Amino acid sequence: MSKLVYVAGPLFSEAEREFLEKMVNILANSAGLDAQRDFFLPHRDGGELGKGPKRNDIFDLDISQVNSADIIVALLDGQDSDSGTCIELGYANAKGKKIFGILTDFRSYTTLDVEPHRPNLMIWGVCEKGATLFHTLDNLSKAFKDYIQDRY
Repeated sequence: MSKLVYVAGPLFSEAEREFLEKMVNILANSAGLDAQRDFFLPHRDGGELGKGPKRNDIFDLDISQVNSADIIVALLDGQDSDSGTCIELGYANAKGKKIFGILTDFRSYTTLDVEPHRPNLMIWGVCEKGATLFHTLDNLSKAFKDYIQDRY
């Protein structure tokens, strides 16, 4: 079943999965959407590698969900953005999807440099050259809500 929003991000720790689930709930509540029906969260909705589904099945499901989603929301925290998330964002960008990114890792935006070094230039670019890249859940949820209200 296709979902309106595909959630991309690292899924390798309990903390990452909990943050993504919290983010989905906040976005759903702010925009009047259903966290289960409207959001595809890979570890929740597709299963985890090593816990049932095969690698090929997970890949095919994730690609089909990116294809059918209108919006991609990506967690970009960490020393560098997760490689799988980067692939999903590049693919989504090539498909013309609306992309929102969240980067709460303060190391990325507290630099004194005129141009921050993080996120990667290509990640910044697919987030509408930084216009849809946010540093707090509050700011992300406000922009997400406005986008949903304007389009749906």
